[in-house]
Amino acid sequence: MKVKTMKTLIALAAGAAVIASAASAQTVAIMDGRVHTVSGGVIENGDVIIRDGRIAQVGADLTAPAGATVIDATGKVVTPGLFAPLSGIGLVEIGAVEDANDSSPGEGFPLGASLNAIDAYNPGSVLIPVNRAAGVTRALMSPSAGPTIFAGRAAVIDLSGRPNSVTRAEAAQMVMMGENGAERAGGTRMGAWAVLREYLDEARSYHANPNDYVRRPHDGRFAVSDLKALGPVINGEQPLIVSVNSANDIRTLIRLKTTYRLNVIIVGGSEAWRVAREIAAANIPVITSGMYNLPGQFEDIDATLKNAARLNQAGVKVSFYEGAHNTRLIRQHAGNAVAEGLPIDAGLAAITLNPATFYGLSDQLGSLDVGKIADVVIWDGDPLEVTTKPEAVFINGRPQDLNNRQHMLMERYRDLSRGDLPFAYRGAE
Repeated sequence: MKVKTMKTLIALAAGAAVIASAASAQTVAIMDGRVHTVSGGVIENGDVIIRDGRIAQVGADLTAPAGATVIDATGKVVTPGLFAPLSGIGLVEIGAVEDANDSSPGEGFPLGASLNAIDAYNPGSVLIPVNRAAGVTRALMSPSAGPTIFAGRAAVIDLSGRPNSVTRAEAAQMVMMGENGAERAGGTRMGAWAVLREYLDEARSYHANPNDYVRRPHDGRFAVSDLKALGPVINGEQPLIVSVNSANDIRTLIRLKTTYRLNVIIVGGSEAWRVAREIAAANIPVITSGMYNLPGQFEDIDATLKNAARLNQAGVKVSFYEGAHNTRLIRQHAGNAVAEGLPIDAGLAAITLNPATFYGLSDQLGSLDVGKIADVVIWDGDPLEVTTKPEAVFINGRPQDLNNRQHMLMERYRDLSRGDLPFAYRGAE
């Protein structure tokens, strides 16, 4: 049986023909790496066997199946693929260019909750290979809020770039509260919470008897399509991601969750550590930043780099978010949080298993367990160290091409003395 060294694998993975060949073999044996299962600790000199897109075996001293593509991972670290819990990837290409940004509607657009991210999803975005090459294999692709408090329905995608790469459509709904919500509701938090309660009440009324609802006179403030879209939210089937930062807003959210029996996720939460025990008691996860400790607004005046560590200590499941272009920086967020007291295993879980749990996918993704989808990354060192890079990435058991636009640009302009470059990029003559 032929054993491929990691150096050989990297060289091969750059070629599409080789990727197709490896994918057709369908069985890959990653041998003798430091395997972080996330769900069950670390296996030194561990092995991961991938078959037909799933994890077939995980353990030590396993035997590679006959005919498998064998990867020698000695001295390497093997983890689940990274899962970004919130991102605009696939919706935005150039943020400042209107026709290259589908993340949110403009001023005056009347709909919010009924917007659906998959309607604008571009699996061919150049941002996908860039973030995939950094170990991100899944992401929640979410719209951003326009004029209304609701951003719309988010979807979980894989970063293979394939047309059929939507893992779960309508995986969550997002709403803006706090200062961002107040700006969309008369300039006050009271207005934002009142509007949200109105929407939830109207959605309940609509779903209790849709025919009767549409026959009754309305003032037109609530679009039926938005109320339809909120059905899974009011039934507790779909997570409502709520943007809040201040401790006071978080307490209001906890009351709202209890009253309406919602499945709630906090995003932002810069002051969440102040109410960590209350959040834990309410069973609300928090998607936060690991690099934010300077208040941008009054509502996050108590922001601290120790936020995630304190939340974790109280029993809150945490994760980290970053924008579309730099979704890959979630591991830097996690690494910073570890430096500030978050346990290493919790830091890795925050960007793998926890997001999968948030969106009801923990039975399929987020850890290296038998039967789960084979999203696997082989790293050249500690995945929470910024200088570490992936040497191989698998999505659905398929090895991925790690080439991307940024790498190609680097190679193109590495030698500025080349005469075929545009004049502005030529070296001094």
